[in-house]
Amino acid sequence: MKKNAYLGIDIGGTNIKIAAVEPSGRVLTRGIIETPAGKGPTAAFDRIRRAVPTLFGDQWRVAAAGVGCAGLVDSRKGRLLTSPNLPAWNQTPLRRIAVKALGVQTYVENDANAAAYGEYKCGAGEGYENVICITLGTGVGGGIVSGGKLLKGASDFAGEIGHMSISVEGPLCKCGNRGCLEAYIGKNALVRSAREKLKFKKGKVLGNLSERGKRELTPRMIFQAARQGDRVAKEVLNEAADYLGSALASLVNIFNPEIIAIGGGISGAFDLMKPRIEKKVRSRAFDAPAAMVRITKAVLGNDASTVGAALIAKESAK
Repeated sequence: MKKNAYLGIDIGGTNIKIAAVEPSGRVLTRGIIETPAGKGPTAAFDRIRRAVPTLFGDQWRVAAAGVGCAGLVDSRKGRLLTSPNLPAWNQTPLRRIAVKALGVQTYVENDANAAAYGEYKCGAGEGYENVICITLGTGVGGGIVSGGKLLKGASDFAGEIGHMSISVEGPLCKCGNRGCLEAYIGKNALVRSAREKLKFKKGKVLGNLSERGKRELTPRMIFQAARQGDRVAKEVLNEAADYLGSALASLVNIFNPEIIAIGGGISGAFDLMKPRIEKKVRSRAFDAPAAMVRITKAVLGNDASTVGAALIAKESAK
């Protein structure tokens, strides 16, 4: 007799991550397939359907599926309203398409919310009831667990931490607003800051890594240079840490979390940024909530959203 497991799906603009997840949250197997972005979600879920037998094998059956997708997701109706990475998928009934393809109950959630739930259940937030998870990458996503439940808001759109306005007249964000946190600490913001600083300051290591502008700068180059003491790279990360710490101070005052977990590609420099982040939080948030909150790196890595989506499916299918 086959045992129950849950299918976790994390849909990105380039790739779709899929995983077979035990009820405990342990990943049994994982896979990755290319996102047929231009062909629409029906083609995507057809690819996912074909990958499921390999993932689950002969011992496990798909009890339910959970989908995490970037963008504004109406989880109650199972619809993707808008997605910056998948504009052709806007206003798509993802749940209906997934159920038709997979033949099981399916639940749809914002990818950052799914990641936050994964970290809460079996990652950095395990054992806590009030958790904030922030993912730092090309964009800046966030999810909030309050009292053991995902904070969804009136229309399911709560948790868009990357679009907190931290400056009235800041740089233009891809959402159309100015001064969003994402416009200061997202991947493109870090690279833009480093490029501008290299015009006027000497960053020997960073300059060598980018071959004096001949190679495209990447966050990984900035991290590597900062670890080697490069002045420009360290300045870029210090500024990013200050912006993030200021934003976290507001979240600490508003939500009083026990723990804040930082994930995503930019978290690769978390150890370099953590002291400055913590200092900024302690100086800007109220003393009592600032003293109790723990700020740490997320632990599930690329599995966060798939695990979280699978566990949301497990809880919702009860």
